[in-house]
Amino acid sequence: PTGHKDIGKRAGMSLPRLMTEPSLAPAPTRSESRFTLALFIACLAFHFWAVGVGWDHKDLPGVEFRQAQTAISAYFIKLENNFSLAYPTPVLGKPWSIPMEFPLYQWTVVVVGKLTGLGVTKSGRAVSIACFYLCLPALFLLLARWRVAPGRRWLVLAVVLTCPLYIFYARAFLMETMALMFALWFWVAFERAVAGRSHGWLALAIVAGTGAGLVKVTTLMLYALPVAIWAACRLWTARGDGRWRAELGWMVGAVLVPVLATWWWLRFADATKALNPMADFLNSESLRGFTLGTNETRFSLKMWAMKAQIVSERLTWLPAITASALLAILLRGARWREILACTTLFAGALLLFPVLYALHDYYYVANTMLLLLAMGLVLVAFVESVSPRWMVSLAIAAVISGQIYEYLGYYYVGQRVQALEGNRLTQALRAITRPDEYLIITGQDWNSMIPYYAQRRALMLINGEESNLVRLDQALGQLQGEKLGALLVTGPWAQLNGLVQRIAALGLEPKPLLAWRDISVFLPLARRAETLRLMEEQPFFEVNLAPGVELPPLRLAGAWFEVAKLRPAYRRLFHAIRPTPVRFWSSFGPGLDERGGKIAFGGHPVTRLVFQLPAGRHVLRTTVEMAVATYVETNDFNQQTDGVEITLAALGPAGARRVLYTRLLDPLGKHADRGPQPLEIKFNLEPAGEVELFFGPGPNGRDTRDWITMGEIVIE
Repeated sequence: PTGHKDIGKRAGMSLPRLMTEPSLAPAPTRSESRFTLALFIACLAFHFWAVGVGWDHKDLPGVEFRQAQTAISAYFIKLENNFSLAYPTPVLGKPWSIPMEFPLYQWTVVVVGKLTGLGVTKSGRAVSIACFYLCLPALFLLLARWRVAPGRRWLVLAVVLTCPLYIFYARAFLMETMALMFALWFWVAFERAVAGRSHGWLALAIVAGTGAGLVKVTTLMLYALPVAIWAACRLWTARGDGRWRAELGWMVGAVLVPVLATWWWLRFADATKALNPMADFLNSESLRGFTLGTNETRFSLKMWAMKAQIVSERLTWLPAITASALLAILLRGARWREILACTTLFAGALLLFPVLYALHDYYYVANTMLLLLAMGLVLVAFVESVSPRWMVSLAIAAVISGQIYEYLGYYYVGQRVQALEGNRLTQALRAITRPDEYLIITGQDWNSMIPYYAQRRALMLINGEESNLVRLDQALGQLQGEKLGALLVTGPWAQLNGLVQRIAALGLEPKPLLAWRDISVFLPLARRAETLRLMEEQPFFEVNLAPGVELPPLRLAGAWFEVAKLRPAYRRLFHAIRPTPVRFWSSFGPGLDERGGKIAFGGHPVTRLVFQLPAGRHVLRTTVEMAVATYVETNDFNQQTDGVEITLAALGPAGARRVLYTRLLDPLGKHADRGPQPLEIKFNLEPAGEVELFFGPGPNGRDTRDWITMGEIVIE
């Protein structure tokens, strides 16, 4: 067979041996190629199913705070139709913009949502998934550069598709897969453009490199490493014949625009953030130590322990990593250059960005691809070896099935459970505050989850800022003309006198009205009665009145009331009535007396109880009674009862009534009506609908001494 140097010359290119040495293994047979292609299709189908688990859920599992930060930008871009470079991320007050990454991902999400009608959450997931799938052809071409036969590249892609991390985070509302897609295509296009002197590949390298640098510069920096190594080796090889100048020209042409675009964006983002007095901690200089780390964090045992935990628990099946490493050793160096290079680059990311990779598992979306390439290449080397086919098949099955097992046992469990869209507090805030109002939030750092799920802008005071009155006044000064909807204080609030005084001057109450867990909620003073009424009509689970706040007594008289919307204490008035009325009307309000264990529900005229019943035969049973004092004879005719009308009627459209039963209970004029009176009303209802049990005054229209009570009421 021809040596690798001759192959390089015949192709018109001088490739370094690193990651380019040809394989001398036999080409895959047709049956092998069919098997690996079928395996790839099966794994692709599994991945497609898995990323759809919980598709309709609106919560954002997995680094929810980071997903919410991206999602709130997309939400307000869509809401305001605002596609400016200073895109909204309204969590640190005005000017509502703190640009981090270039908003290409958010813009794409909004456009996809408008074109498809999908909501923001589904659009975000769809874009992330699409970008992940667009990584696969780049990997296919990259494997070609490493002389992996086409029939065996499917095997590597199958390993990628079954990786638990790439199932879970490929559906996240994050720009990680978009950045990875651009970075991989930049890698492929750069090498092909330079080696083949191809203007088409050069254009793709420029576009992909620019996209990677703008969307997430840390991902571009990682994949610039293999590109730089490849370029350095190529220039070194060409140093003797003068070709290095042309080589260098193509290389500079491929990276110049991405570098300049990335530099321009960082400058623009810093200038925009400088307009916000609360965002200085997010500029490039302030974040340098966090992004790039320091020597202390780079070699911190604590940091490495955190990274080791993520690698062992969240990326893929740990036995598969271990087995791949052992197998690579047993194969005695087959494809060792490619495997070692990918493994080194994977670990290099942990060294290059020590803090980011220690704190955030989603950052591994960028470098886990390199780990999977190494694992896949180990399997390729095993396939290319003379090992027994049953051992090869067993190894492939173990890696693929092990990753699927890991996903089902770890990520799938949480992914399939539908959590709340936010929490009870954010649900209440959406109802209590208004869309054009903003929130002030303390004790949550700049976590965007509350503003995103509440769908409100916010001024989030990061730790300690709530007591820094100078910076607080600056931020509030920026917000002049905006409407404050609520203040949320996490933990004790009594010591925050300066903050409380300032929000009181802006129209909020000086004391919290509501509480959720350890968060106190201050609301507009002018809407106190409205808020309390809303809490009566639509109570929010876990959101309670703050200590010392009580609802005003509710007068349930002279109007229609829906029983389901009453406070629990008032709903208890109807506990002896089955089924519970859907609504009622009472001149003096309902009353319940249970002294002595005897049920006495007041029905003083006028009382109306409306029930929703199914079609069919029914029977209403109860006992009615008028107190002895109602029929004691007096000389004053006007102080005597003239009886109580009891009517059961079926209600129809447009106020129609069909009387099913009626009776005048008149204990003064009829001795038989004195004392407890069993009442049994049989009736037929076709179709299903409402019936009304009515208690009204007698024939003279007087409700004097019409003191009637009912025992337990049952409609069967």
